[in-house]
Amino acid sequence: MGSVILEAQELTKEYRHAIALDHINLQIEKGKIYGFIGRNGAGKTTFLRLVTGLAFPSGGTLALWGKTGMAKLQEQRKRIGCMIETPALFPAMTAYQNMEVQRIQRGIPDKAIIDKTLEMVGLKDTGRKSVRNFSLGMRQRLGIAIALLNTPEFLILDEPVNGLDPAGIVEVRNLLKSLNKEYGMTILISSHILEELYQTASEFLLIDKGRIIEEISEHELNERCKRHIAIKTADVQKALLVLEEKLGTDHFMLVSDDTIRLYDYLNDVERVAAVLADAHILVTGLSISGDTLEDYFLGKIGGMKYVQSPES
Repeated sequence: MGSVILEAQELTKEYRHAIALDHINLQIEKGKIYGFIGRNGAGKTTFLRLVTGLAFPSGGTLALWGKTGMAKLQEQRKRIGCMIETPALFPAMTAYQNMEVQRIQRGIPDKAIIDKTLEMVGLKDTGRKSVRNFSLGMRQRLGIAIALLNTPEFLILDEPVNGLDPAGIVEVRNLLKSLNKEYGMTILISSHILEELYQTASEFLLIDKGRIIEEISEHELNERCKRHIAIKTADVQKALLVLEEKLGTDHFMLVSDDTIRLYDYLNDVERVAAVLADAHILVTGLSISGDTLEDYFLGKIGGMKYVQSPES
């Protein structure tokens, strides 16, 4: 359990007989960046609220650093930093003053942490400017700064780049990667910006209708989305041998539905077809396949009809 920060077992949450979370089972391991993906209403924010103590489960168990039970969970939550939904800010106060309120409420003795954290998110020079005059992006940065105030071991962010311009998004991405690399901080990010999650996270959790439908690593995701020639044949072993001997390649993979994925010769499909035909191999399917990240994610969470799923 030493490397497991969070573990959910059969975790459920109901609101007036509507199921928001349906028997969630997952683990968050130390030192990784997780991307949490799902449509609006899929259950992402509900799960984050349960983890951070803003809501209580209807059933199942939740463990943080191996500890369960309300009192022990509350103690472990001191090791978590979070920004769930819209940051709760005092609009008449400055960024520094907002941070000072949070510092006092949390009993953090070191005042120097405020300037350090504001500098990390690019807000150190906002001076006497009140939060009511901040842009949405600046408010997001301040929300992240508040989440980092206690130098957490586990950082949870709900839509952290909402409202940021492209330069701001890159800055936040670099900040999160730096926190992960330099401090070993484990991070869980919920976001609708799929391409940004892909560039930030090392693991992905896909949720739909309150259920975790897939857990996948960055490496696995790259393999599934990589463009390839999909070959269907009844004589798989012979086809693999022919590809290796006649085309001089071993850059292929046999997947669970007996489809061969050939990652070479993408611009010369006719040659592949000819080589297989010369070897008297009956080919029932031969096409260029592979998906954009958006296609893959939306297909998995039911956002569109998914025709070319590697799992189909």
